[in-house]
Amino acid sequence: MLTNPKEFDVVDLDPYGSPSVFLDSAVQSVVDGGMLMCTATDMAVLCGGNGEVCYSKYGSYPLRGKYCHEMALRILLACIESHANRYKRYIVPVLSVQMDFYVRVFVRIYTSASAMKNTPLKLSYVYQCTGCDAFHLQPIGRTVSKNTSVRYLPGFAPVVPQECSHCQKKFNMGGPIWSAPIHDQEWVTNILSDVKSMKDRYPAYDRISAVLTTISEELPDVPLFLSLHNLCATLKCTSPSAVIFRSAVINAGYRISGTHVNPLGLKSDAPMEVIWDIMRCWVKNHPVKAQPADQPGSVILAKEPVLQANFARAVASLSKAQAKKVARFLPNPERHWGPKLRAGRQITSKHISLLGEEKVNGCLSHQDSELDAKRQKIEKLEDAPAES
Repeated sequence: MLTNPKEFDVVDLDPYGSPSVFLDSAVQSVVDGGMLMCTATDMAVLCGGNGEVCYSKYGSYPLRGKYCHEMALRILLACIESHANRYKRYIVPVLSVQMDFYVRVFVRIYTSASAMKNTPLKLSYVYQCTGCDAFHLQPIGRTVSKNTSVRYLPGFAPVVPQECSHCQKKFNMGGPIWSAPIHDQEWVTNILSDVKSMKDRYPAYDRISAVLTTISEELPDVPLFLSLHNLCATLKCTSPSAVIFRSAVINAGYRISGTHVNPLGLKSDAPMEVIWDIMRCWVKNHPVKAQPADQPGSVILAKEPVLQANFARAVASLSKAQAKKVARFLPNPERHWGPKLRAGRQITSKHISLLGEEKVNGCLSHQDSELDAKRQKIEKLEDAPAES
């Protein structure tokens, strides 16, 4: 790739593990307006299992929130952008998908020294409360327009106090992540209609249409998402149905949608104050057992709601796909679905949870028979009379 700068229309990176070592050469080899497709399967690193390793590979610190898989996508995009910027280039994400056990992004790459200045506006740090699900984004940069000129300035800070205003706990800080849109909604809609028109040509049509349908309904300008079950776990209350919760958010005057990353995830432009007020109103109708006063849930519920939630079912509480009962999240194609072992690894009994008992037993018996055959061959050679 380094010997062919700006020569390839499409470059597809799909290594085993992290693609970070290939990004520098890949962003140089794509033509202007060409596409870079990149897959990362080191999800444990990207999702916060090894924060220091993620920082060394991708230049970003991950957080262990419920949204960690979407954060993995945004960390990868921020990393590609930083590599592109070194050569006066920038990226425009077309489609970003988290599926099964990997993340995959499709980005177009352009060259422009002036457009590259907008990069700090597309990146943000994330503050995640250690007690409740509240998170806040702090953009790295901002612009100030005066007459026809535009000045680029550092972002305003701090966006959060020392302690969470909802539960009085501290914040963890992660990032920077890509906080601009991660899909081109028009492109996704066009591809979805093309796929539907050529249904017979796609053996994995159900899978492709399910993912694209869910992505087409995501709010494009809302980074990360909330988990309704996590909100209820914090308050130790019974969970409202997704339709009831969505209706309450819509009735309060805000937008809400699902996410392709998690069936229980909800993206909304409603601030956390409104979300917690809705949950406080829900708990008033569905009381919870008394909890210790220092628990995050107790601190949140001790405050009176400012907003009176309206749980009447809203028209837009179901997406078009849900209303038509279009499949959006399909089951795994087989049991023990997941990443297989790296080539050359010897299979042992500890891999049962990964591959399944039958396959492991079959592989072990195959390995035993190979060892027996080798042993017999060696014994024959040892027993054979030496040549004079």
